[in-house]
Amino acid sequence: MSMSCEEYDLRRYIAIILAGMPGSGKSLFSTVAKECCGIPVYVMGDIIREEVVKRGLEPTQENNARIAAELRERYGSNVIAILTIRKIASENPSKDHIIIDGTRSLDEVECFRKVFRKTIIVAIHSSPMRRFMRLVSRGRSDDPRDWDDFVSRDMIELSRGLGSVIALADHMIINEDLGREAFINNVAFFIEKIFGVTCLKSCLDQIFHRKDL
Repeated sequence: MSMSCEEYDLRRYIAIILAGMPGSGKSLFSTVAKECCGIPVYVMGDIIREEVVKRGLEPTQENNARIAAELRERYGSNVIAILTIRKIASENPSKDHIIIDGTRSLDEVECFRKVFRKTIIVAIHSSPMRRFMRLVSRGRSDDPRDWDDFVSRDMIELSRGLGSVIALADHMIINEDLGREAFINNVAFFIEKIFGVTCLKSCLDQIFHRKDL
C-alpha cells in the first residue's frame, strides 16, 4: 500500500492543526467548530479507532495504542496524517477551511504542510490536574483509569513529540480558570476571526450544557 503525504492535492484548503494533551479541550473546540461554526473537522484519533473496529477489536486505549504503533512501525511516523489526508480527499469538503484534531508530532505537521495551502497550528493548554478531572468526568472507554494511568499516557504522548508541536504552535488557547462558557466563547471568537465565519450563539449555549464534552 502506497503511503505518501503528497499523493493528493489539497492546496485549496486552509487547515487548523489542533494539538493538546489529553483532556485539554480539543474535543470541545472541535465540537464548537463543527456544530456551531460549520467547519469540517477530522479527528485523527477517530482514524485509529476506525482501524481498530475494522479489525474486529474493541476501541479501548490498549487496542488503540497497539494498532497505532503497528501502523507507524509498518508505514512510518506520519501514517495517521496520511490516512487523515486520504479521508479528507475522499469526502472532498466544499468549504476551503478545515480543522484536523489530534496532531501528535512534527512529522505529521510537516506532512500536512506539504498538502494544504496553509496550516495553522493551534495548541490548547490545561494543567495536568484539570485535564485529569475532565477525563474522569467524561468516562470514555479509552480514558485513563486512575492518576498513574493518566501520567503514564502523558509520558507516551510527549515521547511521540506532542510537546514540540505545542511549543511551536502559531496560537495558544488556555483552558484553565476561565470556565467552560468562557472557553466556548473564546473558541467561537477565534474561529470567526481566523476563518471569517459566523458561529451560532444558540448552538454555543447548547454545547455549554452537554455532559459528554
